[in-house]
Amino acid sequence: MKRGSTRNKVIGGVVALALTFVLYQGIVNARVFFYNVDEAIAQQAELGDRTFRMQGTVVAESGTSEGGALVFTVAYNDATAQVRHVGPEPSDLFDLGEPVVVEGHWNGDVFESSQILVKHDESYVEDNPNRVDYNLDTGVG
Repeated sequence: MKRGSTRNKVIGGVVALALTFVLYQGIVNARVFFYNVDEAIAQQAELGDRTFRMQGTVVAESGTSEGGALVFTVAYNDATAQVRHVGPEPSDLFDLGEPVVVEGHWNGDVFESSQILVKHDESYVEDNPNRVDYNLDTGVG
């Protein structure tokens, strides 16, 4: 009886250890830090080539480089950073003056981006002003 009990404890311990390792790896790999442009520039040496997200407003677009990358400049708090994006095309909302979040890492003084998230505010323009208003609270239009 002792032999089976010891074996079950060992198997249970191995399973618990494996689950703990998988959970830890998931948390570590899912952690992506978020910085404003000025913070990312100030901490550039410490960040090195680690992946993080950087927030700013698009202030200039240089177009595409010889490698097909989209090159643009983002700014936040009077600091600017050049971004070289290789990856999926940004959405139609990507434009000068629009806030964006880029994910990537520093490569010298250029931020190498692999993903662009275009932020938008919560003000919506009414496309059809002549439509009947619908009240969500009462369900009456």
